[in-house]
Amino acid sequence: MRFEDFEVGQTFAASIVITKSDFDSYISFARTKNILHENPELAEKEGIKGIMLPGRSIIARAEGEMTRLAAFSDCIMLLYGMDGDSAWSNRHTRFLGEVYAGEELLVKYTVSEKKEDKGYGILAIDYEITRARDGKLVVVSRKNLYRIKM
Repeated sequence: MRFEDFEVGQTFAASIVITKSDFDSYISFARTKNILHENPELAEKEGIKGIMLPGRSIIARAEGEMTRLAAFSDCIMLLYGMDGDSAWSNRHTRFLGEVYAGEELLVKYTVSEKKEDKGYGILAIDYEITRARDGKLVVVSRKNLYRIKM
């Protein structure tokens, strides 16, 4: 789609699974240090059963899946910023529940704002990520801004 084809309120959806191998690759690249990932016995003692995924890994994967959706696959676009939402006390992202490696997640993308800026289109995309097994909303991320060539 072209920038002018997107509409505020328009939604898209994807399903994602982040495997243990994906987790290992993410941790290797991001170099995130978390004692709960490094010490499974301590993690289990804290009630964590399995490999709990870092929130940023979930957001990164959700963004990656969005760029593969047919509507976005031909767009020349870059992540422009992640602004707080003034209607949401200037918050951007909240992680609301645990997600473990291997769980299926359902992602809903909503175009929440659209504007032109210096010859480029700017789309604000909101993410809502839900665990498939129980329907629990686990991540909300608002106003992920993408600069799209017009």
